[in-house]
Formats: sequence, structure tokens, C-alpha cells
Amino acid sequence: MTLTVPLMLALFIANLDQTIVATALPDIGRDLHAGAGISWIATSYLLTSAVTTLVLGKLGDLHGRKKILQFSVVVFLAGSLLSGIAGSLSLLASSRALQGIGGGGITSLVMAITGDLAAPRQRARIQAALGMVAALALIAGPLLGGAFADGLSWRWIFYVNMPVGVLALVAIAAKLHLPGPEARGGRVDVLGALTATVFTTAVVLVTTWGGHEYAWASPVIIGLAALGAAALALHLVVEHRAAEPMTPLHLFRSAAFSLAAAQFLLASLVLFAGMLYVPMFLQTVQHKSAFAAGLFIVPLLLGLVAAAALSGPVIARTGRYKLYPVTGAVLVGVSMASLGRAGQDTSAPALIVPLTVAGVGIGFFVQVCLLAGQNALGHEHIGVATGVLNFFRTLGGTFGAALFGAILAAGLRSRGPSPGESAQAFRAVFLWTVPFMVLALGLALAMREEPLQDGTEDGGSASEAGKSTA
Repeated sequence: MTLTVPLMLALFIANLDQTIVATALPDIGRDLHAGAGISWIATSYLLTSAVTTLVLGKLGDLHGRKKILQFSVVVFLAGSLLSGIAGSLSLLASSRALQGIGGGGITSLVMAITGDLAAPRQRARIQAALGMVAALALIAGPLLGGAFADGLSWRWIFYVNMPVGVLALVAIAAKLHLPGPEARGGRVDVLGALTATVFTTAVVLVTTWGGHEYAWASPVIIGLAALGAAALALHLVVEHRAAEPMTPLHLFRSAAFSLAAAQFLLASLVLFAGMLYVPMFLQTVQHKSAFAAGLFIVPLLLGLVAAAALSGPVIARTGRYKLYPVTGAVLVGVSMASLGRAGQDTSAPALIVPLTVAGVGIGFFVQVCLLAGQNALGHEHIGVATGVLNFFRTLGGTFGAALFGAILAAGLRSRGPSPGESAQAFRAVFLWTVPFMVLALGLALAMREEPLQDGTEDGGSASEAGKSTA
């Protein structure tokens, strides 16, 4: 377990920053005099991290995961410091984008390194432990964010990363030893990274601006949609021809991998809808403080922790996993439909119960999607495959934050500012998550359960973890 300590520390700060901002957004907006663009504080982080899960994951394959992980932590800390001292919305969004570059690398590399430490069947235990650490960070985020916003300053939500990040760097240097064969030379797929960036940015801008800043039929939105489609087509061509592609297309020949990636995206999309907009609902509609609103995210994430803690050992023992995403889709869909009835007078238990159940469902998704996707491919593809899976996960969070933010903005604009009318806009956000869970259920049912390898086929290199330093 000592090998996982540096991974836990790095993953903690990366996940902490995904939720610590949520409960402080109203305070940040007031302090920086930000209007509708406040959502870019969350979106800019998710946008850059979506791309760097691919880029830095691939660089870890080529040049060694340990050194790229160290680089990612340093970039993340630089972004944290700049975010803390930012004096305007544009500077804060730019600094959050820098944070996202490091955060995307951390998430992708930590999960890829689990492939060096254990074979798929045993890997479920390590990933369950890391999943609990990540979820605890997500739980701490709203609490710390609300506490800092109410008692100190929202700037401390970024400064708090510094001591933990420095400790993570020390632990990585001293404790993390990886198999030597992981490091090899190769050319970086710059054009693939560029086209992926253009595609992701275009789609996020369409979902963020469409129907809000610009009409859906406006030249700007149509142009961005065309740009996104062209970038995606070019990306596919580039990746087909690249010697060391950023997203190897042959990965998607595996139906299990493709379905796992799609489910990862959908689960993340709905998770961010809950984490970002439940606290905003509580502050806007029920007039709760930032700290009190953050407390309501705890049941959601505790459910996620419990699901990971229970399912990981069971999957490792039985090798069976298909039941979990099927059950998860049903639990999340029913729970979000229940939240879609919330209003001014909804009691705390009526919110806590569905949030907890939704967390359990999402926990089943997160645990299985990464494991099934990695298991569908050989160990030689573990780094890039994990990067692609995490790209879809982060892309889901990015699109979720932007898409549901646009739905909320449209609802608030079409209704009055009163709490009762605002509640209708938030209910629309929660109800729009249900169709995505219906789709996720269909994908989970379509997934063919492949036996988890026990280490005799692809775990050879993993079994040598710790014998040489990357």
C-alpha cells in the first residue's frame, strides 16, 4: 500500500479542485463582479483537463509515467497559486485552465499507474482504494469551499492545494517506483492533440453560448458547430495516419472498451450536474449559506465512496462486473427524477435520500467503466487506453457543466427572479439528466462481460512493479 500513498495525495488535490469551487461560485461572482461568465471558472478547468488526459497520458507511455506525473503536479500547483491571486474573472478562468492541464495529467497518470502495479482482477482493490480517496476529496471540496467562502476568503480554496501538493511531490520522488520498460522514445502527436483541443473547445462553446449569449441559429453557433465537426473529422484522419496516435482508433474496435468509454462520459455528465447545481439550487432557492449548501453534496459522494468500497473487493473476488452499471443507471435515473420535483419547501431528508442513492449508482459506474475498459486491452496499451477513458470522463464533466449551465440560464431568463420560479429552472436541469441515464442503461445492457485477467497474461509487467524506478 505504500506505493499508492503518492498516488492518493496527487489524486486528492486533483479531485478536490473539481468540487471545492462549486459552493464558492456566488462569492467569487460578487467579489469579481462576474455575471453569466461565472460558469467558466468550472468549465475552463474541465476543458483543459479533458485534453491533457490524452496528451500527458500518452507522454507517460513514451517517456515514463513518474516524471510526467511530477510535471503535472507542478503545473497544477502553479495554476492554484495564480488562481488564488487572480483579480478578475478572465485571469481566474485562465489560471483555472492551467490548473486543468495539471489536473488532467494527474488523473490519467494515476489510473494508468495502477495498471503497472497490479493485473486487472487485483487492480479492482487498488482502484477501489483510490476511488475512495478521490471521493473523499470530492466530499471535502464543498465543505472546505463553503467554509472558506463564509469564514475566510474564496482565495483559500486554491491556496489549500499548496501544502498537499508539495507533500505529494516529495512522496512521488521517494516512494513511487515503476517498471523500467514503461519508458520509451517516440514522437508526440502534436496535430492529434491540436485537433482534439479544437473539437472539445468548439463543442463546449456551443453548449455554453447556445441559447444564452447567442441564438441557436446564429452564425456564431452554427460556425462553432461546423468547426467542431470539421475538427473531429480531421482528428480521425490524423489519428489513422499517426505513428504514435494520441487516441489510437484501434482501441475502439473493442466493443467493451467503446461501451465503457461512453458510460464513463454519461456518468460523469450527471455527476457534475449534481455537484455543481445542487449547491446553487440550495443557495438560490432555499437561501442556505455556502457551507450549508456544500453539506448536501456529502451524501452524494458518500454514496459514491460506499459503492466503490463494496464493489471493488467483490469484483476482485468474483471477476463479475456487468450488474453494477446496469443497477447504477436505474438508481441514478430514479434519484434524479426525484430531485426534479424539489422546490422551496422540500425538506432536507427528501433531498439527502435521492442524492445518496444517486451517489451509489454513479459509484458503480465509475468503478466498473475504468476496470472494464482497461481489461478489454493488453497491458502495452494501458497508458493510452486510460488516457482515452479519462478523456471521455472529463469530457462528460465538461459537457455536463456547460450543457446544464445553459439549460439553467435559459430557465432563469424565461422565468422571474423569485425563488419559486427559479426552482422551476433547477428542476429542469435535474430532469434533463434522466434521458442520459436511460441511454446509459441501454449501453450497460449491451456490454458483454469479459473475464477479468488474473495476472498470468497481462500482469507480468505489473508484477514487477517496484523492482526498478521509472
